[in-house]
Amino acid sequence: MEYAGQGDPARTMALLWDGLPAPRRGPRQRLELSRIVDAAIAQADRAGPAALSMRALAQELGVGAASLYTYVPGKAELLELMVERVAEVRPLPDRGGGWRAGLREVAAADLASYRAHPWLLQVSTSRTVFGPNVLAHYEAALALLDGHGLAAAGVVGCVAAVESYTRGAASAVVEAEQAPARTGSSDDEWWEQQVPFLGERMSGRFPLFAALEEAGAFAVSDTALPYTVQRALDRFSFGLELVLDSIGTRIEAAADHR
Repeated sequence: MEYAGQGDPARTMALLWDGLPAPRRGPRQRLELSRIVDAAIAQADRAGPAALSMRALAQELGVGAASLYTYVPGKAELLELMVERVAEVRPLPDRGGGWRAGLREVAAADLASYRAHPWLLQVSTSRTVFGPNVLAHYEAALALLDGHGLAAAGVVGCVAAVESYTRGAASAVVEAEQAPARTGSSDDEWWEQQVPFLGERMSGRFPLFAALEEAGAFAVSDTALPYTVQRALDRFSFGLELVLDSIGTRIEAAADHR
């Protein structure tokens, strides 16, 4: 697990909020900060954040490692810039559609980010990246519940519940998507290997499981994707509605006490 806040706080905050300083003299800086960060994201997308290397990144960008350090002090600061960059391109929720639709958009955007950049699941959320785009998204999520009668801690807690649920459900989606490459077998191949050994062992021993299966409990909404991926996506949608229902109950209770 990677943690934010391990770099130079002054340099990190300056890069997050102000970007690269203009050179005082001499030739214009050769690299744009966005190019550096995008290349780092691509590297992490391929191999994960643990494999992220300033030396390999410098080589990919066509500069010396020592030169790269003049732009970004090190991997710790770079990691926070990467999280901030992902937040920059993530859409903000539309408040006009109501709190429920807005929080659904928040969850969908977060899920999309985790699927596009699985390394985000390896960056701890216990220490926030205090970049302007990260904070703008948090502010937008909080605003969806503002004015609905919830206590201050309730607003924060409801947003945290959606974010935590999404992160957990996203890990199941990402794991299912990565399984073929990590294991060397597709969902169909894996299932065909299991079936010959399951029939006799399961027959008659798990009646509720069998009844639910017969009733279609394990069917998926679409067969275009591999079964385990679609199952994870269906369960994400179902569970999200449970979370939103709970938030709705709290909002209704707050309205009753006005």
